[in-house]
Amino acid sequence: MTKMTTDVTKKHIRMQKIALIYVDLPNCDKQADLAELEGLCATAEAKIVLTAEQKRNYVDPQSVIGIGKIDEIKAAIAMFDDTDDEIDLVLFNVNLSAPQRATLEKSLDKPVIDRIDLILDIFAMRAATAEGKTQVELAQLSYNIATRPDNSKLSRQGGGIGTRGPGETKLETNKRAIRERMRKLREELDKIAAHRDVTRKRRLANKAFVVALVGYTNAGKSTLFNRLCGQDVYADDKLFATLDTTVRRANVDGMELLFTDTVGFINNLPHQLVDAFKSTLEETTYADLVLHVLDVSDKNLDMHIDVTENILAQLNVTAPIVRVYNKCDLPHPYFTGSESLSGLFVSAKTGKGIDELNGIISNFLTNCYAHITLSVPFSDYGNVMSALSAIGATSEPLTDENNTNGITLDVVLRRKYLDKFLQYIVI
Repeated sequence: MTKMTTDVTKKHIRMQKIALIYVDLPNCDKQADLAELEGLCATAEAKIVLTAEQKRNYVDPQSVIGIGKIDEIKAAIAMFDDTDDEIDLVLFNVNLSAPQRATLEKSLDKPVIDRIDLILDIFAMRAATAEGKTQVELAQLSYNIATRPDNSKLSRQGGGIGTRGPGETKLETNKRAIRERMRKLREELDKIAAHRDVTRKRRLANKAFVVALVGYTNAGKSTLFNRLCGQDVYADDKLFATLDTTVRRANVDGMELLFTDTVGFINNLPHQLVDAFKSTLEETTYADLVLHVLDVSDKNLDMHIDVTENILAQLNVTAPIVRVYNKCDLPHPYFTGSESLSGLFVSAKTGKGIDELNGIISNFLTNCYAHITLSVPFSDYGNVMSALSAIGATSEPLTDENNTNGITLDVVLRRKYLDKFLQYIVI
């Protein structure tokens, strides 16, 4: 296989060339699937140069597509030999078992990967933090141990799709060694999760209002996040541009809140990724408001809505969800108006609709918080200030010549704590 650098900041020596084999099963959306696979390959810095399809009622348990079709595909692949488009590996849209991989690699004499390998590879490219790299390696090992034959043609020494990752320099085939490595990775993630939990509890103790941005991959979440926060996180027009959860503090109408930018969702998200990224995905469950960011120009808009909101339901997210139809600066003929009566059109790129979105966020903040004036006797001042601090309220002393027996305070606090200070509220 052609050698490729795994440093995504450098240009690859040669873009990998892929033969895509699409198994058209009942209930498949071929057009959507092919478009997504093309996008995944582009994100992995590879190019599909050959596409072969086979309509089937079921996947052949040994060869996926049958020996006759394999021979046909092998002949088609051979036509690219000794050309600029010589094929490096073969991609299947269906999940492959270890026996199927062994059969296909022996018959085609090429490395063979499936959609989950491709997604895991992209995650490996994107992982930037220690947590992200650990999560990706655990997900890769979990999938490899279940689906990779011991004599797989893929090895990290060759580089490229299906071989990238933060793990060993060569794919480990000793299952006992893999399980031991997975055990250590889980221990590392438990420690990271414990630290994340401490940070999360501190955030809850400070009663910060949290807005989580979620959505299908490449919906523009990071661009919108930057627009809302006035800060810069990595954003790109590629799938899974964001992998690690980012948290930023911002101010809306004088009230502080936290925005979180999360990893993008995808249809049939591999359970290995869901398991490995559980602590990251759980950030959404602690949000006070969820912005479901959608690419309104995407022809698969309805499917993206269903996938994301099903995952949110699986995560038991209870916060209010506001659909944000992003990229409205692009043509959006696929939006029928039936998707949502309460959604908001914005363009994170141009800024259109951002003021209205901030207004919606402000309304949720206003419904959650109360802006009040307290008149506190000198004798109670210490206890009141301690109580306000404990619930994360903000307070500023006001000049009040009429209050000679205490101090007047301008206070912003969550409405659920109003009853603690009723005796001091100035009507």
